[in-house]
Formats: sequence, structure tokens, C-alpha cells
Amino acid sequence: MKRLKQKFSELKKQNRCAFISYICAGDPDFSTSLELLKQLPEAGCDIIEIGVPFLDPAGDGPIIENAAKRAIASGMTLKKTLQMVEEFRKIDQKTPLILMTYFNPVLKYGLNKIFTDADKSGVDGMLIVDLPLEEEGEILAEIKKSNLDSIRLITPTTSQARAKKICKNASGFLYLVSMLGITGTKSADLSENIKNLENLRQVSRLPIAIGFGIKTPNQAGEFAKIGVDGVVIGSSLVKEIDDNFLSKKSSEEIIEATIKKVAGFAEAIARK
Repeated sequence: MKRLKQKFSELKKQNRCAFISYICAGDPDFSTSLELLKQLPEAGCDIIEIGVPFLDPAGDGPIIENAAKRAIASGMTLKKTLQMVEEFRKIDQKTPLILMTYFNPVLKYGLNKIFTDADKSGVDGMLIVDLPLEEEGEILAEIKKSNLDSIRLITPTTSQARAKKICKNASGFLYLVSMLGITGTKSADLSENIKNLENLRQVSRLPIAIGFGIKTPNQAGEFAKIGVDGVVIGSSLVKEIDDNFLSKKSSEEIIEATIKKVAGFAEAIARK
């Protein structure tokens, strides 16, 4: 059984909501990022989303954009991101890893090898955030050659008819965007998303995770109670790295502070 399916199955039996954490690969450097990645599961992360640093993001706000700039300045690439996954898999064979990227790095790497290489490295799913439904034909044949799940975004403005089409080739889980706009700016509205979740449940049986604009542990705990299968926390964790990096903290201090932040979110989501 695929890791994502196994994880959501286990959590469902435990009546638990998945805590899905996001970090930008290579932020602020390879070694610090890798050590943080290794410590995330023990801190309470059920699934980890690893962002491939990219300088022209469409959905990421300034917090994650700055993280990408730091990572790229330190020499991070998509290839090195896969190397990071390989290192993680030496100590952890259970925690699902999702690669979050834009289409340009995927295209540059090569559609004929990115999915199989990601699969071999230990990635479980791909989320290509700027690949629209109308263009997904470019990757379908190639991704099917691998064991990867294809994670798809559903936004607040996505009609049920369009959601059905998006879900047709989706697997692993669906990522419900909680608000309009970019990450790390305004906060998500709980009441609006209850209806969005209900609508999406009518068109797919895949697990549904919600993300964007969930900034505090208390807010994450409230979202975990509305019936989602997972809550995604990204910008708040990346900001912790950013704040400590700008304060010229050591790698150990950056990791310690971020893991403490992660544990707070994990506890709040577990209280579902």
C-alpha cells in the first residue's frame, strides 16, 4: 500500500486529523534543512510537504518566496531536493513526503525522468501548483510510469463540475485551498470552508487536506474539527526559520525553535 493511503487509513482508525507540515528545501541551507526534515516526524508531523525553491511563485507569499531566495542562494536545486529525500529515507521509511513545485523546474528537469527519479528517491506524491487541468495531459503518461500520487488543488472558486474533472486523475489526497490570494498573508475563514469542504466531499472520496492562511495552533485546531482529513501548515513554520535566520541564530537554534513551533501545531491539531 502506498505511504499516503496507509497514513490516512491509520489516522482514520485513530479518529485523527493529519498534520501536514511544509518546509522549503534548502532553507536556509542544505544541512540545516535536512536535519530539520529528519526531526519533523518525531515533533508530530504525519506528512511532510517539501517545497522546491522557485523564484517566480504564483501562490506563495513573501515569507516562502524569501525562503526560496535563501535556498537558491545556498545552491539548492530540484536535483539536490531529491538528494535530501534520499538522505531522509535512510532513517525514515514510513512518513509520506510530498514534493510541492511549479511546472517550470519540472519541465527543465525533464518530464521523461522527474517522476521516476522522484519515486526512486522516496517521494510519495507531486503537487504541481501552477499546472491547470487543461494542461495536465503533459504529465499524465509520465507520472503513471511511477508510483507517485498526483495531488491536486481545489480553490474556493472551483465549481463542482470542474472539481469532478480535476479529481478524475488525482490521487493521494486533495488540497483544498482555504482562501483566495497568496500564502502567509491574510487568515482563512473557518465558516466559509465548512461549505467548501461539504461540496468537495460530494465529488470525491479522496482524503481532503486544507491549507493557506492557517497561522496559529488554535486556528489549526479549529480547522481540524470541521471534518478535514489533514491540515497544512506552511508559512508559520517558514517564518520561524526566517526570524531566527535574520537574528543570526545558529543552525541548531533555528532547528530547535522551528521544532518547538511544529510541536505546538501538532498538539493543537491532535486535540481535534
